[in-house]
Amino acid sequence: YLLLGGFAGVLAGLFGVGGGLIIVPVLVFSFSAQGFSQEILTHLAVGTSLATIVFTSVNSILTHHRKGAVRWPMVLWMTFGILLGPALGSLTAAAIQGPMLQKIIGVFALAMAVQMGFDLRPKATGRAPGRPELSLIGVLIGWASAIFGIGGGSLSVPYLTWRSVPMQQAVATSAACGLPIAIAGALSFM
Repeated sequence: YLLLGGFAGVLAGLFGVGGGLIIVPVLVFSFSAQGFSQEILTHLAVGTSLATIVFTSVNSILTHHRKGAVRWPMVLWMTFGILLGPALGSLTAAAIQGPMLQKIIGVFALAMAVQMGFDLRPKATGRAPGRPELSLIGVLIGWASAIFGIGGGSLSVPYLTWRSVPMQQAVATSAACGLPIAIAGALSFM
């Protein structure tokens, strides 16, 4: 668990993600090996992942903030949506049986691997998003993040770069959005 936490922290700092794509599968295997019921172990892994992201995101936020890369107004407007998204995501996850949720998470992880492996990114649009759009995307990213047990970086970084936010600022802003996602998601799963 210490090695997993250290690795997730490195990922959080480098890519603006909380390491949930790593933590959730490892926790599923770990909880399964410990004899947890198949009906709850995936939900427990997702909720635990979100709780750990609280800690990894704080370090990442501080580092990016010191470099002046976080776009705090964007974080604020996304957070309005983020506070609702994880509650909806946890309700969605609760409606899905554990083994099916594992498959959904696996497909998402594979899709993220393909996206990263082939460097698939949408082309920048040339205009920054408005406040209502940021709040709406916050709901969607928060919802998906709660289902997958992630801090949202794999979703918010491509979105922000598509909306013409420079990569370093997109990663930093995404990292800052990971904290409210993690807090709201962990509380929702509890």
